[in-house]
Amino acid sequence: MQTITMSRKDRRRREAKAAKLYGVSGEKALIVHQAYNALFHKQLEKVVELIGPISRSDPTNKHPWIILGGTALEKIEGKTAKVFFEQAHAIAPNDPVVLGGMAKAHVLEAEVEPATLLMEKAFAAGNDDKGLVNLYIELMARLGRSLKAVDVVSRVVGKLNDAGLSYRLAIVLTDADETNAAAFWFHRAYQLEPEKEEHQIGRLRGLMFSRKFEEVEKEAPSLLETVKNRDEVMTIYLMALRLLGKYDIVTDYCDTFEFSDIKAFALARGLMANVYQDLGQWDRAEPAYLEAMHIAGEPGKISKALGVYKYREREIGDGFRYYSDRFPAQNRKHIPLENAAPENLKNLSRIHLMGEQGIGDQLALLSLLRTAPIDLEKTEVIYVSDERFDPVLQNNLLSIDFLSQDRFFNEPRSLQSNELVYLGDLSQYLDNTDPATIQGAYLVANENRVAHLKKKYQEMASGRPIVGVAWNSASLIGHMRSLPLTEILTTIQQEALVINLQYNASAAEIQAASKIRPDLEFFDDKEVNQMTDLGGFVAQIATLDRVVTIDNTTAHFCGALGHPDTHVLIPIGSECMWYWGRNGGLDPWYGNLHLHRQTQLRDWAKPIESVRQYSYDS
Repeated sequence: MQTITMSRKDRRRREAKAAKLYGVSGEKALIVHQAYNALFHKQLEKVVELIGPISRSDPTNKHPWIILGGTALEKIEGKTAKVFFEQAHAIAPNDPVVLGGMAKAHVLEAEVEPATLLMEKAFAAGNDDKGLVNLYIELMARLGRSLKAVDVVSRVVGKLNDAGLSYRLAIVLTDADETNAAAFWFHRAYQLEPEKEEHQIGRLRGLMFSRKFEEVEKEAPSLLETVKNRDEVMTIYLMALRLLGKYDIVTDYCDTFEFSDIKAFALARGLMANVYQDLGQWDRAEPAYLEAMHIAGEPGKISKALGVYKYREREIGDGFRYYSDRFPAQNRKHIPLENAAPENLKNLSRIHLMGEQGIGDQLALLSLLRTAPIDLEKTEVIYVSDERFDPVLQNNLLSIDFLSQDRFFNEPRSLQSNELVYLGDLSQYLDNTDPATIQGAYLVANENRVAHLKKKYQEMASGRPIVGVAWNSASLIGHMRSLPLTEILTTIQQEALVINLQYNASAAEIQAASKIRPDLEFFDDKEVNQMTDLGGFVAQIATLDRVVTIDNTTAHFCGALGHPDTHVLIPIGSECMWYWGRNGGLDPWYGNLHLHRQTQLRDWAKPIESVRQYSYDS
């Protein structure tokens, strides 16, 4: 065995470098370096032997405590790890490694909330530990806060350029129906590691989420020939074919393809239920859903889909049996269905009502408070949701308070387990209820913002009609609700001032539409961001003479505000949301919207003509 002897000069150079890195001088710096190396190789006895004396001789240096804390973590000694990392934290309170170590110690002690808070501080301070990122995502998923986790770690994952973490973020976003964001991370994972099968399939899913259905149709068959997981490829292929309207091909594959996973086969049968609705074969939809649930052997998303199908048919009691199974068992452990039972709601003096789904759905579901056995004058109802709701619900007519999800989860509070209720669970009270009960405006726009925007728009319009338009739903499920801006502008009176209500509107699309309708003045008000400034968005809508929109968040804000001249283009088939019912031009939910329905899938000519028939003088 050859022994390498350093020269005195080399040793001094290494000591100087280590001293600069670890904040101790001479031989001690090299010992700290050796201790870190021993910890990396899990030589725990050697770690303690090396670093123990330095922790006593240099107690104000953070590194001995970090090393001892890391050693305790390796031994799965949470209490001991907390003690050591607290010592380090007192010395270096903003150190990303210290914060990450403290977080892991809290996890070992089953102290999840403080652990996640420390992880967030660690990432903000610059911690880029892959293991910590994965642990944070896992914990937040168990807490039902996956989207918050993605927001927190996206910058870290982007910096790391890690294919596995990118793919994991894509899966989390897919499960949360955030398909646009998921597409980015699927493509990122593929770019970083294209040879991996799951990334190849992820890229295909990303193409579908980006609405590049023709590319999916082109690439899926060849991918089916090379991958082991043919089920997932076929599922993506079928979804794309359905959205392209190629129903005969979808039906043929669903009947003939040999799925190896029973759950994939169940998804295909669930997809057929959507196909039947698209084709107007309503009597075949429910049997297809039931078959899919029977095959899968568990409820989940298929059960929710059947529930909302029955809701649309006004079969509320039967529908709720399925809709109530929309959450996994883990969620129901924290917020059981029994909490929404009448005998519980009637006896509560305070309710924390937990938001679910997207902004538009939440606006619709808040009307359910009018049907529930809750005395809104005597019961304190606190709505817990996205912080963007805060300015929206100021002075609301439902008499509810608001609390952001971040504050709810991160601040200590005393709660009774039976006062947590999911908003959607109140839908059971629609059964045998007069539809008029839920109708009526409940949002109140900020008077100052309304006055400011109204003055601005009226000065621009000089007596011309002021019309707001929204035409696109960026999510995958919103594809069949969307239409080109050029088509929606055909409903607008000549010379009108057109206010853009479309978030993330394409400048190229607006420019092209302006060339076709040069008589219109199209205004994209940078003062209002429809995604982040919902209070401003509400005020903006309140200033408009008329709104023409697809079924998206804009329609729900108009309904909840009671806007008197809003026209909503409604698709036929499975993409018609359940609260609109299946027929009629009268709005059965808010009571003030004008609904213009397709009579043929993918054909907006009749609803467009229906909007045109409304006079601006009416």
